[in-house]
Amino acid sequence: MDFTQYTCPVCHKPFQNGEDIVVCPECGAPHHRECYEQNGNCFYQDKHAEDFSFESLFPKKEESAQQERFEDFQTIVCPVCFHRNPGNAEFCQRCGTNLKEEKQAVDQNRNRQNTQQNPGAAPPPFGVPFQMGADGMPQFDPLAGLDSKEPIGDGVTAGEAAKFTGKNTQYFSMVFSRIRKFGRSKFNFAAFLLSGVYFLYRKMYGLGIVFSLLTLASTVISTVIMMNPEWGAAVSELAQVNPKTAPTTSGYALYLLGRMGFVYLPLLINAVRYVLMLISGLTANRIYYHHSMKKIKTIKEENPSLGEEELGKQLEAKGGVNLAIAVSFGIAILAISYLCRFFFAASGVGL
Repeated sequence: MDFTQYTCPVCHKPFQNGEDIVVCPECGAPHHRECYEQNGNCFYQDKHAEDFSFESLFPKKEESAQQERFEDFQTIVCPVCFHRNPGNAEFCQRCGTNLKEEKQAVDQNRNRQNTQQNPGAAPPPFGVPFQMGADGMPQFDPLAGLDSKEPIGDGVTAGEAAKFTGKNTQYFSMVFSRIRKFGRSKFNFAAFLLSGVYFLYRKMYGLGIVFSLLTLASTVISTVIMMNPEWGAAVSELAQVNPKTAPTTSGYALYLLGRMGFVYLPLLINAVRYVLMLISGLTANRIYYHHSMKKIKTIKEENPSLGEEELGKQLEAKGGVNLAIAVSFGIAILAISYLCRFFFAASGVGL
């Protein structure tokens, strides 16, 4: 029999014509005589009890266009001799190397290929909050591709954070993971537009009340100043100043400077409000991340004996959002702002 197409399973060297070759009488595996004697028995001795046959390492393959097309996913390349083996081979046909690790890599490639052909068959990668289902409709992943057990904070997992955030979990799963891994956050447009109301909505009551009162105070104060008759008189006075005929004394210059400051004071106060809104938008996600991590750790420390399901209920109860208080404060701020303007306008005070 011609064994030149094979290699010795002991020394991994190809057989040459004329070499002294020993064939195992039980499984038919060829060996160099020196290798067989050195090994003391057949290389596949531990498989003889399983009715192992050397020929079983070389199953006949049906050649087809489909098989050629996906050859890379149906064959295992030996890392020693680079021989292509069938996908179900446990040992290299040429050198006998154990192909367990290589087989695992091939299985991973095959699974990746299946995922590309059927995106709904596996979870989406990180950063992709949805996948396509069998019906072609998007199926949202509440963890945005994260594993529920993946650490997202000190002693806090992504699954626990999702339970705590409650609403818009896809967004916060990505944001929290980004903060955890890279120390960077994203601009929160909802917090920019709503400021204090947003913090109240996310149950950060202290910060929400402070931002809400500052926003309300800036609106009320700027409105009161603008509806004051003295403010309107100052605007009219500055509009009538003629640089050619105006006195050039330092006292008059200081007087005009003071009147200008009084006229632009409402604009400066409104500018402070917009700065607060910008700060809110820039820091809201990071603030909420630290708030969530602190609250979750506190809940876990106070309830060390709770099971996963009971802990999830506690996180949902103490986390989530408070829509009622956010809407109430939002309406109150709008109402006070417009009532202030209405009463001053109704009193006939203005420009």
